Amino acid sequence: MFYPQELIDEIRLQNDIVSVISEYITLKPKGSSYFGLCPFHNESTPSFSVSADKQFYYCFGCGESGNVYSFIMRMEGCDFPEAVKRLADRAHITLPEPEYSAEAARAEKLKTQIYEMHKAAGRYYYAALHSQNGEKALEYLNGRGVRPDIQKKFGLGYAPSGRDHLYKYFKDKGFSKDAMIKSGLIMESKDGRGLYDRFFNRLMFPIFDLQGRAIAFGGRVIEKGEPKYLNSPETAVFNKSKTLYGMNFAKAARKREIILVEGYMDMISIYQAGFENVVAGLGTAFNNDHARTLRKLAESVILLYDSDEAGTRAALRAIPVLVNNGFEVRVTQVTEAKDADEFIKKYGSEAFGKLIIDAVSHITFRINCAKKNYNMDNAEHRVRFAEEAAKVLADVSNDIERDVYTKETAAVCGIDESALRSRITKIMDATEGEFLKEAEKKRKRVYSEKDSRDIRPKGIIEAQRMVLSLAAYNDRVLKSVFSVINPDEFEKGVYRTLAERIYSDSRNGVKSEPADLVSCFETLEEQNAATAVFALKYDVDDIRRLEKAVTENVRLIKKNYTDGLLASAVTAEEIKKLIEDKRKLDELNITISDS
Repeated sequence: MFYPQELIDEIRLQNDIVSVISEYITLKPKGSSYFGLCPFHNESTPSFSVSADKQFYYCFGCGESGNVYSFIMRMEGCDFPEAVKRLADRAHITLPEPEYSAEAARAEKLKTQIYEMHKAAGRYYYAALHSQNGEKALEYLNGRGVRPDIQKKFGLGYAPSGRDHLYKYFKDKGFSKDAMIKSGLIMESKDGRGLYDRFFNRLMFPIFDLQGRAIAFGGRVIEKGEPKYLNSPETAVFNKSKTLYGMNFAKAARKREIILVEGYMDMISIYQAGFENVVAGLGTAFNNDHARTLRKLAESVILLYDSDEAGTRAALRAIPVLVNNGFEVRVTQVTEAKDADEFIKKYGSEAFGKLIIDAVSHITFRINCAKKNYNMDNAEHRVRFAEEAAKVLADVSNDIERDVYTKETAAVCGIDESALRSRITKIMDATEGEFLKEAEKKRKRVYSEKDSRDIRPKGIIEAQRMVLSLAAYNDRVLKSVFSVINPDEFEKGVYRTLAERIYSDSRNGVKSEPADLVSCFETLEEQNAATAVFALKYDVDDIRRLEKAVTENVRLIKKNYTDGLLASAVTAEEIKKLIEDKRKLDELNITISDS
C-alpha cells in the first residue's frame, strides 16, 4: 500500500508525538524531553524519552526507538499503512484510495482467508453442538444455565472427537494447506505427512475482535483431559496479549465502565444476567496491551477476580497496570461462592448488581489486603501495616483521595495522622527522586561524554551512523561530506536511503528533519534502524577534532565501498584503477571550517 511521501510527512506533522504518546502513557517533562515508563518492557523507573524537538522516542532501557508511526505500529500491532490511516483519522485528514504492493496484497489475502476460515469453523462447531455428536457438550451448557439465545449469540459450539473433521470440512471448501496451517485451526504432523484439527472433543468459544469478526477459539474439555482450556495460537489476525473475551459485546453496550473478570463462563453468566459491559481475560496475565484495548471501550474498570489467593494476587498485579493507563479502578469480590457464575446462580442478578455497586476503590482494596497480614492488636504489626499502607498511599496521585485514605488508615492503625502523612511524603519524595535519578542515570549511560565526544571510527556500521547523524544535524558537515562521497557508497538499505534523502534535501535547499527521514521507512525494523542514527547527537566543539573524525569515518565508508567493487571487478584495468582509488583515500582530508 503506497501513499505519497508528502502526505505521510503532513500526517506526521499533524500528530505531535508527545500528544499521541500521552494518550497511551503518562509523560513528565524534564528539560527539553519528556519521560515515562516504557510501554515496551517492564520497568519501575522511567527510561522512555520522547523528544518534542526531534519528534521521536527513545528508550534508554531497552533501546526501542522510532517516530509517531513506529510507535502506533508497536502499540496497536498494525503495519505501516494502518498506522498512517489511524493517524490520518486522528488528524481528520482524508486519505486517497490506497495502492497495494504485491507483498501487501498477499498478506491481505491471507488475512481475508483466515477470517473466512474462522467464520466457517464457527458455523461448523455450532452445527456440531446441535448434532448427535454434541449432546454431551450441549448438556453441559444447559446444566450451567446458559440459555439457548445466549449460546447462539456467543456462537458456542462443539469440536467433535476425532482429529480431522474440521480439516476435511476446510478441504471441501477449497482452502489451501498453507492457509489452514496459518489459521491456527489446523496442525501439521511433525513428520509433515498429515494435517489434523487443533481442537477435538471440546466445547468451543469463538473469540471475536472489536469488529465482531471471529479471530480465534477457546476450547474447554468436556470430560477428562488436559489442558482444561486450550486457546488458538497467535496468527496474522489474533494477538492474545491485545485481545479480551467479549470485547465486541462490551463495545456494543456503549458504557464507559467495564467489568473485568477472569474466565469465559463468568463473562457469559454476567452478560446473561443483564450486565453487558463485561470482558474476560484469555488465561494470560493482564498487561499494558490489554489495558490499551480497554481504553478504546471505557474509562473506568470494576475488577472482579476470584476471591481465592490466586485471584487476589492477580487483582493486585492488574491494578497498577490499569491505574498507570489512566483508568478509575474499583474492585469487588464474590463471597459465599467460588466465582461470579456460581454467585449469580445462587443469589440472582439483583444481588450481583449490589455487589457491583458496592465495589471499593483499588486503594481500599490494596490496604485491606495488606491489613489481612497483620494483627492490629500487636503494636509491631500496626507499625508494619502503617508502613505498607504508606507505600500504597504514596502511589495515589489525587490529593483529595490520598487525604481521605490517610485519615482512615491512621485511625485504623491508632497512630497520629501527621506521622503517617510525614512518612507518605518521604516515600513520595524518595520515589520522585529515584524517578529522576534513574532517568538521568540511564540518560548519562547513553549520552556519556565518551559516547558524545569519542567519534573515532569503530566499524562500518558505526561510521555510517555517525556521518549521517552529523550531516543531518550540521549543515557544514553535510556540505563537506557530500562533496566527497556519493549516497551510493553507503551500504544498501536503511543507510543508503537516508543518505539519498539527506543529499536530495540538501540539493533542494530543504533541511532534513530526523522524524521525516524515519518516515521514509515502513517496517518497524527499518524505522528502528533509522531512528538509531539520530538518537545520539554528536556535539563536538573542537572543529579540528570534528574534521579529523569526519575524515576518518568517510574514509572508512569509501574504502568499504571500494573493497566491494574490487571483489566484483573482472578486468585488470578495473582492478588497477580501484586499487589506485583506495590508495588515494589515505590522502583524503575534509575541511569543515571554511565550508
